[in-house]
Amino acid sequence: MRNVMTDRVLLTGISGWIAKHTAIELLNSGYDVLGTVRSDDVISQTKETISKYASIDKLSFIKLDLLSDEGWEEAAKGCKYIIHMASPFPMKVSKNRENLIPVAKDGTLRVLNAGIKANAEQFVVTSSIAAMFRKPNRSNPYSFSENDWTDENWVEGVNDYFLSKTIAEKAAWELMESKGIKNKLTCINPGGVFGDALDTKGGTSIEYVRQFLKGKFPATPKWGILISDVQDVAKSHVACLGNSKVGGRRLIIGKEVKTLLETSKILAEALPDYAKKLPKKTLPNFMVKFISMLDSSAKTMIPDLELEMKPETKYAEDLIGFKFKPASGALIDAGKSVVRLGLV
Repeated sequence: MRNVMTDRVLLTGISGWIAKHTAIELLNSGYDVLGTVRSDDVISQTKETISKYASIDKLSFIKLDLLSDEGWEEAAKGCKYIIHMASPFPMKVSKNRENLIPVAKDGTLRVLNAGIKANAEQFVVTSSIAAMFRKPNRSNPYSFSENDWTDENWVEGVNDYFLSKTIAEKAAWELMESKGIKNKLTCINPGGVFGDALDTKGGTSIEYVRQFLKGKFPATPKWGILISDVQDVAKSHVACLGNSKVGGRRLIIGKEVKTLLETSKILAEALPDYAKKLPKKTLPNFMVKFISMLDSSAKTMIPDLELEMKPETKYAEDLIGFKFKPASGALIDAGKSVVRLGLV
């Protein structure tokens, strides 16, 4: 076991759902964590949530804005590792495809540049398979790996979120390559992340589970996604630190792809009290397209309807040294936590 007693990690966007899980994993592994927040009012809840799962003796906070240079260099000083997680993931799709790029891309470059100036040893950036699998004319089933990129010029198929993830990750690699330190960067690319909400401020995926359990969806689109367990995602970030094998790599995190109907069945079995409200049939594609005109959150699925996704993930398990969990556990944890926290 290496000595992490003095190893300090700058973790951006610590009040975010996946970031809280990552902070818990870091603190329980002995790291000193400096978490960035956009406003002071999220600090107390974040601290309270994390303290239920880890000692917070080595946890501190700093208020910083991804759209402003101010304070980043100061924050990165003395940090051996930089984990950049803060990035927008809204439920609704904006008509302006460029909408999220300033925060996603400029924010990423701001954090990386601050870390480079502070001589940080290693950088781990949270990306997404959203930066990998969207392109026109895909085969079905569709396989993709760490060498694949979403086609940012595909206007109909690549919305604001997909575009922001792709452009931000490409910018990160270009910057590190231009400095000759590409091997100091690793990107973590999960699919749909599910798991314990921890508190009432869970992420977008938790909101989808909540809406499912509330009976908002009488039927589901014919759509599937790689399911990533939030604990695997958190653990993957931490497993990269001090691990020379992951330098210059993009790691796809997750074991199984599940359709929304399969997800519904898993939740119905685990939470029989909610089984009646969960969808039991699929929607025809034309209906999804019609609904998307009224509800932009449905738009994000249209390019992948009836497409069977086959991501390559085994190499990531080999590089970080642990096996990813099956999808059902993450989905059940999400459902049970939504009920436990009184969100339905």
